[in-house]
Amino acid sequence: MRSGAAERPRWVWAIGSAIFVLAALSALQIFLTKQPYGTDLWAYVLAGRHLLAGEPLYPPDPVVPFGPFGEYHYPPATALPFMLLAPLPFWLATAITIGLNVGIAAAIGVHLIRPLARDIQPWAAAGYVLFLPTTLEITLGQLNLVTVGLCLVAWSLRRRPVLAGIVLAIAIGVKLLPATLVLFYLASGRTRLVVTTAITGAAGLLLTWILFPHDLPAYIGILGDIRASNWAADYLASGSPASLAALVGSAIATAALPAAALASAIGGGLLARRDDRHETHLHHLALAFAPYVASFSLIWFTYLVTALPALATTLQLAMRAPRRGLRAGLVAGLALSWLLLQVVGESNDIVPIAAHLLGLLLLFVLGILVLVFARAPEPSAAVSRAVV
Repeated sequence: MRSGAAERPRWVWAIGSAIFVLAALSALQIFLTKQPYGTDLWAYVLAGRHLLAGEPLYPPDPVVPFGPFGEYHYPPATALPFMLLAPLPFWLATAITIGLNVGIAAAIGVHLIRPLARDIQPWAAAGYVLFLPTTLEITLGQLNLVTVGLCLVAWSLRRRPVLAGIVLAIAIGVKLLPATLVLFYLASGRTRLVVTTAITGAAGLLLTWILFPHDLPAYIGILGDIRASNWAADYLASGSPASLAALVGSAIATAALPAAALASAIGGGLLARRDDRHETHLHHLALAFAPYVASFSLIWFTYLVTALPALATTLQLAMRAPRRGLRAGLVAGLALSWLLLQVVGESNDIVPIAAHLLGLLLLFVLGILVLVFARAPEPSAAVSRAVV
């Protein structure tokens, strides 16, 4: 006769599996309502067509940060793979890109959820598939999931520093979002990996200058224009409600996420050097906040996909807390963070940005608390439940 304690995980798993099916169907329904697809992809495909035609990648007077439809604001080398899609009808290029992004999202999900205890895996999978920033990322045809995937590959290869450094340099080259991970690796004592990243990045920059002698200065100019502009402050100032816009645009609020980004990168790296048992969680926390070293990144909804690894490892550690009430509180807080990161609204509505700010700060606090309260796994479970 089986005990109630032995039966409970099976019931928890069964209910979670049903919730996962409903979440997957809901995510599919949301995806189907997000047409037209490939809105951001068009800029990449158009850049590939410019390369095939021998035309400049960037307009003489780019409009930052958004620009007109199809205007390309990304690194020159990022456009190279899209030369393969450029000759295709755009609907076919979009279908291929959606398929690739879905595959990448699925691979990341398996990588993050597999280390969790079996009874909470379907619950985590439900939260993963119903994460709206991921859905929007796939429908738009962005490269943030690619960047997250490369960062996770680099971390998995950390014991092979040369290969890991090359992959990390590629991730930063695709998008500058994870640049602060270099600080994490440096603070954690992985100097060889950082040196490899720097050498690979310098070589890539030199090759870009050789291949794109006219486009590289234009791209650097775009970065300078974005940095010099006040578009983020102007956007917040024009938002509503005005009182909330003033709060989100205050000096303290705009400094909170950059501070968290640097703290998770440098402080997390130093802690990972001393606590290799939790180094993966600390890395994922640094990855979650890497885009926000520039506070205006909060405006970009799809950047929130970088928080997915930290959400998974925080859940894993929360479930190891020694007391049931503490576990429940940590998981409830994490669920609230997940919910806040998905709030959406109309144009010029500041409520979603405020919700995302609060959700990220809550994730930061919970990510630290689980390190304080988490209970080490039993020796017999250490191998099966270790974070990969």
